[in-house]
Amino acid sequence: MTRSLFEQGNGPVPLPYRMRPSSLDEFVGQQALLGPQGLFRRFLSEGRWPSMVLFGPPGTGKSGFVDLLPRLLPDYTFGHLNATTAGVADLRTELQRGEMRRREGGQHVVVVDEIHTWSKSQQEVLLSGVETGQILLLGISNTTPYAALIPPLASRLLLFPFQPLDGEALSRLLDQGLSRLLRESRGQEIRLEASARTLLVRYAGGDGRRLLLALESAALLAATRAKPDQVIREDDVLAILSSAGQVYGDKDSHYDTISAFIKSVRNYDPDAALHWLARMIEGGEDPLYIARRLVILAAEDVGLADPQALTQAVSCYHAVREVGLPEGRIPLAMTTVFLALSPKSTSAYQAIDRALADVRSGFAPPVPLYLRDRTSKRAFAGGEAASPLDYLYPPDQPDGVSPQVHLPEGESRRYYDPMSRGRERELKERYEAVRRIHEARISPEGGAPSPS
Repeated sequence: MTRSLFEQGNGPVPLPYRMRPSSLDEFVGQQALLGPQGLFRRFLSEGRWPSMVLFGPPGTGKSGFVDLLPRLLPDYTFGHLNATTAGVADLRTELQRGEMRRREGGQHVVVVDEIHTWSKSQQEVLLSGVETGQILLLGISNTTPYAALIPPLASRLLLFPFQPLDGEALSRLLDQGLSRLLRESRGQEIRLEASARTLLVRYAGGDGRRLLLALESAALLAATRAKPDQVIREDDVLAILSSAGQVYGDKDSHYDTISAFIKSVRNYDPDAALHWLARMIEGGEDPLYIARRLVILAAEDVGLADPQALTQAVSCYHAVREVGLPEGRIPLAMTTVFLALSPKSTSAYQAIDRALADVRSGFAPPVPLYLRDRTSKRAFAGGEAASPLDYLYPPDQPDGVSPQVHLPEGESRRYYDPMSRGRERELKERYEAVRRIHEARISPEGGAPSPS
């Protein structure tokens, strides 16, 4: 644990825990739930508290709020379970406490950490207790619990997401952290350079706990310079961040390492990619997780520059699934090197994102009659269309291209922007040839080559 920077603090208790709010007004973030007009404030003002699950990424205030709740509901009793260690016997004990409390005219809240890890049988034990009000269930989860909860229990709970803290909330929390350190420093001034502040907020990634831990560590580093006033500089923050997460296994290093792996492959560096791959394998990462990320990378980054990359990555996934480790390291390494040295093109995924944005903005023309399912219209027309129901079969048309429009009112829309890399160069030439044919059909003077 990170030690307190100052003697007057609470010893080894880290700054985020020393700063847990003692009232709702001290709470940072989650304004929709905890702000002046927040839903939870309304629950509290009405003297009621429903069964619910709070979920969201770490460092967003879930635990801090749950620790505060007994002060806000002094007439309620509370029990606390961790779903990773609690069994059915523990659940029945809390149900009995709830029944006793209900007979006394009160209510009992059972707080369950990591509720998404409970088995079906454990969740079923709670059903009647939650439904009848024998207990109030307050679940906490770092992941979306929808898929983990059995439907009968989920239908009896309200689910509220805690969002990552935005820049404004993180900056406010940073100021509170500095104020706390200043109070504990026996009057010694502590200042934070603007560049260091920007770096801390960016590094936090919406996680207030991470922000405060980094702040306290940077302040500790700044204190070693033995100056009258402590100035936390950008290089202090960089020193803390660069030395953090060196042991693979925690959530942060998990995402940092896979990020370094992907970015190495993306930038044609197989040696660096193999290093990060080895770190993940040696650290106990699920090899199928790595293989899945290679499949995504093959489609997203290599794309049409070498369509064979996706086939290679999918084959790698199946091979790893069948043989596991340690032999699975070989197809993982093969695919890593292959993708790292493959030409890269993002045109396909950018194209579908443009099309999705267009549809979501309201562009949804009807399907032309001649493009609808052929069971609802006449047979294919070999020459010119005799009616709006006739579909012109492209192989029977000059150059193999039909003049019919496939996207009404969408002639000016161009989602696909091909790149001249790898095998996509051929696709680009064919794409441009087809476009010239269409333009020549609209303007009879022009001519165009065949796309074949």
